Amino acid sequence: MASAPASSWTVASLLRISAEYLAEKGSSSPRLDAELLLAEALQLERIQLIIQAERPLTEEEVTRYRELVARRARREPIAYILGRAAFRYLELEVAPGVLIPRPETEELVQAALEELRVRPPLAPVAGTGGWAAPVVADLGTGSGAIALSLAAEGGVRVLATESSGEALGIARRNRERLGLTGAVELVSADLLGEFASGTLRLLVSNPPYIPTAEYEGLEPDVRDYEPRAALEAGADGLEVYRRLAPAAVAALGPGGVLLVEVGHDQAERVGEVLRAAGLAQVTSQKDLSGRERIVRALRPGAAVRDPRELGPWEAAAVASALRQGAVVGVPTDTVYGLAAAWDSSPGIERLFAAKGRPPESPVAALFASVTQIEALLPDLSGPARLVLRRLLPGPYTFVVATRTLRPERVGTPDSLGVRVPDNPVLMELLRRTGVPLAATSANRSGLPAPATLSEAEPDLLTRCSLAFENLRDAPRTAGVASTVVDLRPLDEGGMAQVLREGAVPAEPALEAVADALRAGQQEPDAAAGRDAPESDLSQAD
Repeated sequence: MASAPASSWTVASLLRISAEYLAEKGSSSPRLDAELLLAEALQLERIQLIIQAERPLTEEEVTRYRELVARRARREPIAYILGRAAFRYLELEVAPGVLIPRPETEELVQAALEELRVRPPLAPVAGTGGWAAPVVADLGTGSGAIALSLAAEGGVRVLATESSGEALGIARRNRERLGLTGAVELVSADLLGEFASGTLRLLVSNPPYIPTAEYEGLEPDVRDYEPRAALEAGADGLEVYRRLAPAAVAALGPGGVLLVEVGHDQAERVGEVLRAAGLAQVTSQKDLSGRERIVRALRPGAAVRDPRELGPWEAAAVASALRQGAVVGVPTDTVYGLAAAWDSSPGIERLFAAKGRPPESPVAALFASVTQIEALLPDLSGPARLVLRRLLPGPYTFVVATRTLRPERVGTPDSLGVRVPDNPVLMELLRRTGVPLAATSANRSGLPAPATLSEAEPDLLTRCSLAFENLRDAPRTAGVASTVVDLRPLDEGGMAQVLREGAVPAEPALEAVADALRAGQQEPDAAAGRDAPESDLSQAD
């Protein structure tokens, strides 16, 4: 950098000549580098450099700045010079012992947070005295960027492993400074070490993935300063993925998710490694530059829960996941089914995609009670109300006229199939979450409907964020779809029609509807006062 009497330098002139100098030395962002270093030398915020652009600088300030610029001119990364790096909402200590976190890894964290919203970990803080066991793991945590961000933003407890003692020390300091000591457990281990519990819900990693031949061609900022062990990964760059894949299968519970960052041209090959290890539904996600940067895979199966064991926090998490687009497996009094929140467009999209259901075949909705149906469908006709109050809960899907707004394919614009099935498990789930469900049977369209969770197609269950199993003491479902009865003709003085014969034969179903209408008309007060209990699922196929 050119010399000049100290008194002649101002903030603006020093920034201009420094940026030119750093550009000559190969910096890809010379002006930004110059500003960050001058702000550090003067202990100012960058915005103050603009405000104080004409401020004269002392000889001591210029000397201090020149030392920092000289380091950057030797291609030392800015983050190492400053000793810190910004990552999402955090400021992290960094040093040559840890990889400097990249924007692509911020996208990995975002993908992980989205998984946690749809596939809730269901492991809240235990009482008021501490955290439950970790359900999320970050392998090769380095500075702790991924683990600390997930803990801070996702409200989960994270197990973070790291084989480098120097990196662990930096991660510990970051954890303590951010007040996340109770949320992130740091352990010295290669990948998962001895922590393959088979209960993890989410496993995230940004492992080394640079092929050996490419390593020497990296920019000097990276090759000469950042830890080689965090970058280079054998002849093809897949060495760590080959070890990580079986470890993930052992560590994840059924339906658990693995998210890994990969090199810009590695997504397909990493996917092959993960499939070979037994992981399923492998997909990739593009980063902001359009490169396939994040690979996602699931351990086959689904996490199974008993809704009676859902505490208030967990029930709220399930309800939130449903609203965010989760698909769940649920039993009914007729078949075992797949369900999503009836008013969640992302959930309906996932439901149809999982089943391969044609878009012209709308799904029915499950409600906790007839009272809930009436509250959410205020335009129900009088005859429809009478029938619902008399015959639900039960093995019926009743098609009613309604124009209540809801996502496309949940019924039609002017009608909806509604159910209140008589199943204690689903009733408990609907009651605790307060979320009505759009539902269909857990089978590919055209194949036999399953009666139980164990009979449901494994691939469909893997697509479920959670699955709920029928109680042991509950009546076994018959595996026969509900009987679908169209009540809309009643509104015009006509007769109800059976659109699909199922658990109840057509003739008895129509007789039941006629009896319900007669009883309701004869005893309007009794009929109006009946509140059907809360319950279970919807239309099969």
